[in-house]
Amino acid sequence: MKVFLYLRVSSEEQAKFGYSLDAQHEALTDFCKANKHIIVGEYRDEGISGRKPYTKRPAMLQLLNDIETVKPDMILFTKLDRWFRNIKEYYKVQDILDRNKVDWKAIHEEYDTSTASGRLYVNIKLSIAQDEADRTSERIKDIQGQLIAQGK
Repeated sequence: MKVFLYLRVSSEEQAKFGYSLDAQHEALTDFCKANKHIIVGEYRDEGISGRKPYTKRPAMLQLLNDIETVKPDMILFTKLDRWFRNIKEYYKVQDILDRNKVDWKAIHEEYDTSTASGRLYVNIKLSIAQDEADRTSERIKDIQGQLIAQGK
C-alpha cells in the first residue's frame, strides 16, 4: 500500500506535550515497516495550529496537490488532532480525499468512517479537539488581557 505521512505540531503543543515531529515520524515509519506500507510522501506542518484553514497549512496544501499525481492509497497520521482541530476544514479536505478515493488512518486511534456510527464518532472527536483548541485560545487571550491591564 502506498501511503503519505502527515505530521503537524503547533509550537505550544510541542513544548507542552512532546508531540514533536520526530516522535510522530518515528511512530509512523515504525507502523509502515510493521505493515509493509510504502511511504511515497511525507508532509510536515511545524508550528501551525490544526484550527487554521487547510489553505494556510503549506504541507497540507502540498499533500493535497500531490494526491492527484502520486495517487496514494492512504494518508497516515498519529492522532486525529494532528490532522484537524476544525470540523469545517476537515470536511473540505475529506471531500477532496473522497473524490480521489484516498483513505486516512490515525495509527494511535481507531476510526471506521464506513458506518454511520463511525462517522458520528469522528464528528464527536473533532468537536472535542476543536473545543480544546478554542478553550486554550480563550485562556491565552484572558492572560494577555490581564498582562496589558497590569501594564506588562
